[in-house]
Amino acid sequence: MNARRSGTSSFREWRRKQAYNLLPLFPPLGTLLIRGFGATLRSRFTGHLPVLGMVESGEPFVLAFFHGRQFILVHQLRNWPAAIMTSISYLGEIQARILKNFGFTTVKGSRSRGGARVLARMIGLVRQGRIGAFAVDGPRGPYREVKPGAVFVAKKLGIPLVPVTTSAWPSMILDSIWDRYLLPMPFSRATVHFGAPIFLDGDLGEESIRRDCQRVGRSLEELEAEADAIIGRTRS
Repeated sequence: MNARRSGTSSFREWRRKQAYNLLPLFPPLGTLLIRGFGATLRSRFTGHLPVLGMVESGEPFVLAFFHGRQFILVHQLRNWPAAIMTSISYLGEIQARILKNFGFTTVKGSRSRGGARVLARMIGLVRQGRIGAFAVDGPRGPYREVKPGAVFVAKKLGIPLVPVTTSAWPSMILDSIWDRYLLPMPFSRATVHFGAPIFLDGDLGEESIRRDCQRVGRSLEELEAEADAIIGRTRS
């Protein structure tokens, strides 16, 4: 029995090492995919366009979006002065390297692994002029469940939280993935759709943060429906 366990452990370790040996290949491929697809999209910004003025003036804010709608964001918001949180994992490392290729700063961490330190790092970057960007239900869900990170940073700094989503048509939803990832088809019509800034109070209590997370979630769901209607995408 011990020999079998040892053999299984050795195989897993070998497989892990092989995966990390291949890791350098994936970020260039992912970057090429996003750039290639993104260059063909007929994209536009819609919604609360004064947000673009906030970016140009350097006004601080937190950007919040659902994990499954970020493909178009990466390309269309490239080189924005944004700091994006990524997970401490194999896939998180690939994502971080891809995001850096598009000019973003990345902050690695999660709520369960150094959460306080990670949020402190994000707060510091926002104070230095970065936009704090959060896939609010990431990195692994549950689907559409807003985590407190984005809300906490906005409340702590007293800055607005801006909801944003994307849509494209034709496109496909990857139902086999937990976040129901939206993948646009080449040459599709696409939008980056902003909502009005949400101004939160400074109450950092657990109940207040939970309530504001629900508020952000509702706003993003409504915004997503608007974006799909703008672009003519049939919702399933």
